[in-house]
Amino acid sequence: MISIVVPAFNAERFLQHAVESVFAQTCQDWELILVDDGSTDTTPAMCDRMARTDGRIRVVHKPNGGLSDARNAGLDVASGEWISFLDADDALHPDALSLMLLTATKENADIVCGGFHESAGAEVPVKWRPRFSAETVSGEEAVRRMLYQKGPDHSAWGKLYSRRVWGEARFRRGIWYEDLDLFYRLFLRSGRVALCPRPLYLYRKNPDSFLHRFTPGRLDVLDVCDRMCAYMEKESPYLVRAAHDRRLSAAFNIFGLLAANRLLDDDGYLQALKRCREIIRSGRRESLADPEVRLKNRIGILASYAGGFPLLAFLSRFIYR
Repeated sequence: MISIVVPAFNAERFLQHAVESVFAQTCQDWELILVDDGSTDTTPAMCDRMARTDGRIRVVHKPNGGLSDARNAGLDVASGEWISFLDADDALHPDALSLMLLTATKENADIVCGGFHESAGAEVPVKWRPRFSAETVSGEEAVRRMLYQKGPDHSAWGKLYSRRVWGEARFRRGIWYEDLDLFYRLFLRSGRVALCPRPLYLYRKNPDSFLHRFTPGRLDVLDVCDRMCAYMEKESPYLVRAAHDRRLSAAFNIFGLLAANRLLDDDGYLQALKRCREIIRSGRRESLADPEVRLKNRIGILASYAGGFPLLAFLSRFIYR
């Protein structure tokens, strides 16, 4: 019924717990696809050992290609009617699969978005708040809320997808923000999206991960948002304004990270800095007039008008430190 894809690269520390959370599911009609992405620790042996204990576990060993490549490898062999993703350092609530499947059936939905806990590394969640209410919306409305960052987030994990919405769609290889790059294409293929706010997924917040530090790869978000805006202008004009605001958020974020890391005068980032400034200048008026824009963007816009980019740089050293 459900194919669960777990990309695993040097995941020996948490992989066992992730797999145990699948075995603990109240819904047992699943296949678990462990994708060893060229690990150099004991992950390959762990995957093979767990596969020998249960015929529902399949293992794919492949050269290291990154998260997108690993997820794609799992998608290519998945046979379930439904698809779900679980990162190797995270875990599922015991009722996650059964509740999302029941919701999908009851609401005739192609995608179900669950809520999640955040953890600082331990198994016990340290933070949770409902990010949205329980309801069923169109795929277009779900994308609109996600672009305004007022509903479910765009992460691949914590959701249940009908195989139908995937088709030949795959994660773009070799980039960061691969979830943001793909999600809207899947959701716009969906007639109905069910929102299930219960915390069904345990997300371990790793302070050393890509999203919690600055690396050149973070600049990929600007290209991702440009592609998104171009797609909306062609395929879904209703979402153009929301896509523009999401691009503005990305520009504020990258500018802030460059400022906080004292990189505004680094010759290697001058082009990225110029690009962020252009996006902010060209998009701030439209977003300021948009009642859906979140408070953080409004503050950034007002600061950019009041004190220009020097004020934004000053504030960023406190926000992103």
